[in-house]
Amino acid sequence: MAFKITARTILELGAELISSDGVALYELIKNAIDAGSRRVHISVQVVLTHSSFLSMCEDIETNPGTIQEIKDEILEALNDVNEELLSSLDQELSDVHTRNNLLKTFKEWYKSTNWIKVIDTGHGMSKNDLQDIYLTIGTRSRLTQKLSIQQESDKRVPLGEKGVGRLSTMRLGEYLYVKTSREGELHYNDLKIDWSRFSHSSDALLHEIVLTPERGEKKLNPAKSGTIVEIGNLKSDWSLDKFRDVIAEEFSRLVDPWESRTANNILRLTFNNKRIFIPEIDRRYLELAHGTCTAKYYIEGLNPYLEGSLNYKLRGKLLPFKLNVTELISTAKAGSSSQLRSVGSFDLEMWWFNRRLLTEVTGLGKKKEITAEINKWSGGLMLFRDGFRVNPYGGADDDWLELDKKAFSSKGFKLNRQQVVGRVKISWQNKGLIDQTNREGLMDTPEKATFIKLLQHVLLNEFKSFLDREDKAVRVQERTTFDNLEDKIESAQEDIKQKLRLIEKALPPEDRRLVKQASSIVDELVKFLDEAKALGKEYAEDRAQLVYLAGIGLMVEFIMHELERATSATLRNMDNLNISKLEPSVASAIDILSDQLSTLHKRVANFDPISTSKRQIKETFEVNEVLQDIIASRKGQMSRHRIKIELISENNKILKIKAVKGMFIQIIDNLLSNSIYWLKCQSMLDHKLIPVINIDIDTTEKMITFTDNGPGIDPAMAEQIFQPFVTRKPAGEGRGLGLYISREIADYHDWTLDLERASTVHSDRYNTFVLDFGRS
Repeated sequence: MAFKITARTILELGAELISSDGVALYELIKNAIDAGSRRVHISVQVVLTHSSFLSMCEDIETNPGTIQEIKDEILEALNDVNEELLSSLDQELSDVHTRNNLLKTFKEWYKSTNWIKVIDTGHGMSKNDLQDIYLTIGTRSRLTQKLSIQQESDKRVPLGEKGVGRLSTMRLGEYLYVKTSREGELHYNDLKIDWSRFSHSSDALLHEIVLTPERGEKKLNPAKSGTIVEIGNLKSDWSLDKFRDVIAEEFSRLVDPWESRTANNILRLTFNNKRIFIPEIDRRYLELAHGTCTAKYYIEGLNPYLEGSLNYKLRGKLLPFKLNVTELISTAKAGSSSQLRSVGSFDLEMWWFNRRLLTEVTGLGKKKEITAEINKWSGGLMLFRDGFRVNPYGGADDDWLELDKKAFSSKGFKLNRQQVVGRVKISWQNKGLIDQTNREGLMDTPEKATFIKLLQHVLLNEFKSFLDREDKAVRVQERTTFDNLEDKIESAQEDIKQKLRLIEKALPPEDRRLVKQASSIVDELVKFLDEAKALGKEYAEDRAQLVYLAGIGLMVEFIMHELERATSATLRNMDNLNISKLEPSVASAIDILSDQLSTLHKRVANFDPISTSKRQIKETFEVNEVLQDIIASRKGQMSRHRIKIELISENNKILKIKAVKGMFIQIIDNLLSNSIYWLKCQSMLDHKLIPVINIDIDTTEKMITFTDNGPGIDPAMAEQIFQPFVTRKPAGEGRGLGLYISREIADYHDWTLDLERASTVHSDRYNTFVLDFGRS
């Protein structure tokens, strides 16, 4: 059965795919650039808005006056129009004597005097091109051209590939006139389309509407090429203000504003013959940023990497970062390294502004003016493909990276779109990042989801966390301590007494100057007290974190207690069974169950030292035995993930220490949990990997070394990993507290827990932790 497509379907398709006038013009610009034009001229002429035109048409049809009276009213209403254009209308109306002809003539005049022209000097189109390509909706000519360009070619890659850009003309106006020619042709090639034939009221089938390109006028210079797209009967109320709004929102970000060839180099814009310039970013404002971030995602061999640099200019702090393929799989929750590779390389550059700290700058203006200029470019990260913007990312109403959502749901420092100016650069080679057919962003693909997670990691996990840590360090360092707070209060009190004595001696009672000085000192006291409150709040927040951890510990303690009680009771009951009276198969099953419960009971017993009654009690115990018990408790988990664990003690010597056994278990358990997680990630990449964990007990030096053959740790992160809330695991799978708590426990015992600054497995990574018991 053949599908019958009506002309109305094409109109609806255009409205669906081209969502705004700005997007429509953007598509026409891209078509011109794809045609090889170095510059594109957009000329808008509006002598009458569309709504006013419709109103005047209605008046012509319903006005009870004579034809001459209606003519006079039309000319009077258009009194502000260009004299030449008004004169041409007056002349055309002079030979009109019926209402129908008057309406027809007025509409023709509107069509010829209200238009948008897109003019380029590209390679143009032949008559066959107009018929076979331009009139074919969804042609893949640009995609074919794009795929034919090899990576090493210096040819510019086409911006479009969907073959729907010509529907933009339908969005803008009811009439289309295309005048085009290729180099060497003697005549222009013309195409005229009345889009009203595709109106909602039309039931005509598509094949019933014949559109035929025609040979146009003779060219003055056959060597010239190019295209003029003229759109008449404009559907929107175009004005200078609307044109400026489109320019500010669409054209100012049309091309990457950080590149040398700006939008004004590419576009020439005029409105009623007046040149309009596109706003450009002033790099001097970027120098006012309080923080910057650069990042590069690239593929080396078969492995992707993400590395960058963080600069907290306000604090004078710099921090590099680098993630390898295993960490990226964890961060982006990617199913495989091939999914990471299919995202393709990209670059990120971002400037962050703390608006409260913006001040007047000579040569740039007052704080309000500087803020307004930054507002023009803020809104999050803009996305550019081959130097041209992918709408609507980074726009006023777009939060594609969910920065605002994350800011509202987070504690402490807020990172939102209005603080951020920046860009992400991709190219046509990012084949997994596909433009939507309606030109509004990228299609929802696994690659897009991974791409967004990688960007969010850079902005939130790396940049925001870095700023949070540095701000907290400054607060702790600079904030008034309780010791000198007391001194300041005492000093201020003495000042008050002195001033009050002077007041008593002051002869002129109306003299209030000294009283004001005393009041200011009181204000200082209040300030000091506020500092004390803030410091107390800081301590309370830290304590709240420990309370949270304690809550988890209590929950674990309760569960383990119940499990221990249940397994003990069940084992006692089993011991009382007379197995000899049971069927052999049942007796065998009970034996197996008894063994399993014994194993479970042993594992649960390992957690007993963490219970409240024993948590803070130091005792002397054998490290070897406790480690063996911990390893036994994870035997099933190790087996499931094919992880081999080796416990080594030279000559089987025993190491004894005096410590809180439960706390020691917490350290080892955390190191094991981290190793298992990252070995699982590494196994996803390397199916031939034999995951191994080595625990070496050195009885002479009284230390344990803990090594696995997982991805290891970036040397630049060697100290950061021990700070709270630093993690490379995805949200929900790690809070970044394990190593922080483990080191705190080590400090409590006067031990040291550190990362061995040596490459024990990989040449550029660290894989070994050292727990040094010292004199314990």
